Amino acid sequence: MNITQFIMEEVRCFSERQTLEIRPLTFLVGENSTGKTTTLACFHVLANYLRGDGADFNSNPYSMGTFKDIVRNNKKKEKNFKLGFTAKYNNEDIEETIEFVEKKASVEPVVNSITMKLTDGEIIVRSEDAMGRVLRLDSFDEEQNRYKIVCDTDRLNEFSVFFFFPPFTQESKNEITFSEYFKKKTKKFECGPWDIFREVSVFSTSPVRSRPKRTYDPTREFDDPEGSDVPMYLMRIEATEKKNWEALKTQLVEFGRNSGLFENIDVKNFGRSLGAPFQLQVKVRGPKANITDVGYGVSQILPILVQILNPSISKNTQRDPMQSFFSLLQQPEIHLHPRAQAEFSSLLVKLANKGNQSFIVETHSDYMIDRARIEIRKGNIHPEDVSLIYFEPKGNIVSVHNISFDKVGNMEGVPPHYRKFFLKESKRLMGFED
Repeated sequence: MNITQFIMEEVRCFSERQTLEIRPLTFLVGENSTGKTTTLACFHVLANYLRGDGADFNSNPYSMGTFKDIVRNNKKKEKNFKLGFTAKYNNEDIEETIEFVEKKASVEPVVNSITMKLTDGEIIVRSEDAMGRVLRLDSFDEEQNRYKIVCDTDRLNEFSVFFFFPPFTQESKNEITFSEYFKKKTKKFECGPWDIFREVSVFSTSPVRSRPKRTYDPTREFDDPEGSDVPMYLMRIEATEKKNWEALKTQLVEFGRNSGLFENIDVKNFGRSLGAPFQLQVKVRGPKANITDVGYGVSQILPILVQILNPSISKNTQRDPMQSFFSLLQQPEIHLHPRAQAEFSSLLVKLANKGNQSFIVETHSDYMIDRARIEIRKGNIHPEDVSLIYFEPKGNIVSVHNISFDKVGNMEGVPPHYRKFFLKESKRLMGFED
C-alpha cells in the first residue's frame, strides 16, 4: 500500500480542499505560521484513527486545541473539517476521507462521516444518535455502487464499526447487495477495504529535543517525541542486544563521520546492572567526551537518528513488512551546521530508497533541499520519489503548491511567489534597490 496524497479541508488557515502529494521523501516549506506543523499533526491524527487508535488532536508533540481551534473560522453555520488519504493498493486508487464536527455538549472534534471512494464505487458511512442498531443501509445506487450507511455515533468515532463489515445485523435484500459488493472488494484487496489504511504507522519528533544529561539514571522506557527515552534505549541494547547495538552504532558513526559531527559514540556504565547510572560518550576530536561537553547539535540530532535508523524503538510503531512507516520530522536541522544538514538529507534519501519507510520533513533548510536535488541528479533516488510542498499565504488563507523534480533535480510546477524573498535579498546584496 502506497499513500500518494494527503487531503485537508477547512482546517485552520486552509480553505476548501488542499491536496498534498506524498512521496517517500516529502519536504514541507514556507514562512512561519503557514500551517506546516498543523499538516503534520493532522497527518498523525488521521493515521492513528485509521489504525483504530482514536482521533486525539492533542497528543504529544502536538497541541491543536478544541474543535473551534482547529476548524477554519468562516461564516458557515454548520462547521466541519475533513482529513483524508489517497492510496494505491493492488493497482487501484482508493480515497478515504473523514469528516469531523463538534461533539454535542463538548468541545472535542468527533467523526461525523467516513467516505471511501473506489474505482468502481463509493461507500459513505455517517453517524446517527441512538440508532439501536450497529449498522443500517440508508440508501444506495446499485448502478453506481454508491452506498450510504448509518451507524451508531460512538462506534463511528471509535472506528470499531468496521469490525462489523459485513454483514449487517438485519440483512435486507439491499443490504445483501451491498455485502456482495463489499465481499468482492475484500477478495480483490485480500483484506477489507477499511483495513487498508490500518497498515500506516507514524512517529513524530518534536522541534524541541530534550537536553543532554551528564549522567543518566535508568527509568522505565516510554515513547517521547523529544527523545528523552533514547539514552535509556541505547544503554539497554548495548547491555543486552550486542548485535543490534553494533549494527546501530555502525550506522550512527557513519553519519557522524560523513557529517563532521562525531567520530564515535559509546555507552559508559557505572555498574553491572541495568539499573546503574550511565553516560553517553562521544568522540569528536581527541579523546571521548561526555555528550554534554560536545556541540549541542549532536544531542539534538541523536534522538532523530536513532528513531529513523531503528524505528522499532517505539513500542507503538512496531515494524511489519506490510506496513507503511512514516517519520514526521519537525525542523531536524536545528543546531546543525550546513554540512550536517545536507548529510542528513542524504541519509533520508538512502532510507527512503529501502522501501516502506517514508519521511515528511518540515524544514527551513535550503541545504537539505539542495542535497536532495543533488541526490536526484546522481541517480540515488528517483525524482518521482521526492516531493516539495510550498505553503503560500494569501491574506488569512494558505494554499499549498506541489512542486516536483525532473531527472536532473530541476524544480517543476514552481509558483510565481516561491523564492521571492531570496531573490530580493540577492538583489539587495548586489546593490540593487527594490
